[in-house]
Amino acid sequence: MSGSGLGREGSLLARIAAKAAPTLFCALMLLSGCASEARLPSTEHRLGIHPARTASADGLQAMTDRHSGVRLWVGPQPVLAEADVQQAEMAFTPAGEPAVVLTLNEKGRATLAEITRQYLGQPLAFVVDGELRLAPIIEEPVLDGRVALTGFDSLQEAEELVRDWSR
Repeated sequence: MSGSGLGREGSLLARIAAKAAPTLFCALMLLSGCASEARLPSTEHRLGIHPARTASADGLQAMTDRHSGVRLWVGPQPVLAEADVQQAEMAFTPAGEPAVVLTLNEKGRATLAEITRQYLGQPLAFVVDGELRLAPIIEEPVLDGRVALTGFDSLQEAEELVRDWSR
């Protein structure tokens, strides 16, 4: 008698489980997605070095440096990016502010030398995470493949960039 009672309960539990299985499966998949997402590394900071102009021109995007307020028109495609960075190092300006010194790889060094020859007297826009961060006027060709970024909000921000762009 107890066997027939368990059989009906077992049958009922089996039907409930069968109906609940798709919902349970979806819930487990969603939870596993959340759990694996929490373990993903943080997004790396993006670097773009673009030729720029001080006046509007077709195909260029207007950008304003939030620190200096300087408005420039920047080429849409970077000529150099974080993939061209061979090494990133922390440094400090003479005023004690954090700086990041980038040493470019061979391809990056050649591209920087060519761009700085071609755009003498024009700004070179350094865009980090889509934001214009620095735009020095090119006064002479940069042949050694080294550039320094300044104007960080904190030492931590500069250190994060060094971690992300170090090879």
